[in-house]
Amino acid sequence: MKTQIIRLETHDDYISIRDKMSWSKARRILLVLPRRRPPLLQRLDLILLQRQAQALGGQVGLVTQDQDLILEAKELGIAAFPTIPAAQRMTWQPSTRRRRLLRYRKTQKANPDALRRLLDETRHRPEKNWVRLVFFLLGLSSFLSLMLFFLPSATISLKPYQEEQTIEMQIRASPQIEVVSPSGLLPVEVFRVKVQGTLSADASGVQQVGDQKASGTVILTNLTDGVVSVPQGTILRTLNEPFIRFETTRNVTLPAGNGQSREVAVRALAAGSQGNVPPRALGTVEGNLGLAVAVENPQAVFGGSDRQGRVVSEADAARVYDTLITSLAEDALQELQNAIPPGKTLLPETLVIHQVIEKVYQPGIGELADRFVLNMQVEFEGWAYDQAHLGRILNDAMNANLPEGMAAVEDTYRIHDRRVKNFIEGESIEFTIEASRWIEEKIEAAQLTAAIRGLPLENALTLIQQQFRLASLPEIIVRPAWWSRLPFLTFRMAVEER
Repeated sequence: MKTQIIRLETHDDYISIRDKMSWSKARRILLVLPRRRPPLLQRLDLILLQRQAQALGGQVGLVTQDQDLILEAKELGIAAFPTIPAAQRMTWQPSTRRRRLLRYRKTQKANPDALRRLLDETRHRPEKNWVRLVFFLLGLSSFLSLMLFFLPSATISLKPYQEEQTIEMQIRASPQIEVVSPSGLLPVEVFRVKVQGTLSADASGVQQVGDQKASGTVILTNLTDGVVSVPQGTILRTLNEPFIRFETTRNVTLPAGNGQSREVAVRALAAGSQGNVPPRALGTVEGNLGLAVAVENPQAVFGGSDRQGRVVSEADAARVYDTLITSLAEDALQELQNAIPPGKTLLPETLVIHQVIEKVYQPGIGELADRFVLNMQVEFEGWAYDQAHLGRILNDAMNANLPEGMAAVEDTYRIHDRRVKNFIEGESIEFTIEASRWIEEKIEAAQLTAAIRGLPLENALTLIQQQFRLASLPEIIVRPAWWSRLPFLTFRMAVEER
């Protein structure tokens, strides 16, 4: 038969329960009272609820652990069950008293005196006082026994034996490695940074340079029939290479007539001894005047002299470049350290020049200067590995060599030394790493509490020291303080590591 299950709350009363029952369409209505703090239902409430169920054409039943309420329900002919499955499995029948009354009504005519006798026979008779006292004392003793069983608690404080575990391992790191391998293969990520700088230095190169310009006189001859004007600054040069050029120092006019000549002073365009030329070395007038005028120096042109000058040499450029690139590399290393995300470690040995963006010497190499400046902008790159990846490799290697019965202590993993063996730019880096961690005696709390439960304190302390290696004596705190044994229930014992 279909059963409507209605779960009651602590705050429910007759009115709220009646409202819940009014929605039921089933023949049987099962009211489920909560185990803790059930609603307070009086005898009158049960009678009214029974009538409400009958008005709906059904039958009401209860699921409760309250013995008083069960007795009241049975007297009223209301079915009472310990659980919901039991209510669904068992047949709902009225109480013995109600069954007798129903049988009597079917077989006998209504007789008030007989009904009263039958009611007195089926009415619940109170138990004797001594029986109640016995049951009370049994309940009290059971309660005290349970209290003594559940009340004690203990805290066991241990410091397991510890020792240091070390390892030395070969690691190969590369941007081409994608997956961490227990054999020592470590992926790395490439980071790049741009830095720029300027450095000035003294030029140390020595070179002969011109000091004084050579000077002298030449004869200009008119090759035409007309007057020829030769302006100041007209360029003359030697006949043979290397050509040495001179300029006239004033304006001169050659009279009309072929063969007319005039003398004019000249000086070399460039200072230095190369301007000293012997007689008849000059013979060419540059430009359009070369077709109208001939030149000759009957006497030597002299007076040019040299001196030693400082120039930017190749060695100067290389020295300044090395100094500046070293400084820029230090700046790049610092910037990479700041730019790398937390959890990653830079490998300084992998710092290399990715590209030189700008490299300018002012003045240039080979030019005269007492001092010069180098301006550079360079992009560096470096490799960084994930600390968790390296930790996984080392921990896996150390776990493979972990002594039996020992466990790793958290947050004690340390790297002591790293020695680079080989670095191939753009390919890989190989290094040896030394690391260590602390390991300790493994103590299973469940095993420990199961072994010492219910033992006296002294026996428990002795047993713990015999079964486990400890760094110091164990401590046991039992509550209440006057209790001399450990609890019998393991969940009442807590194990702490110092």
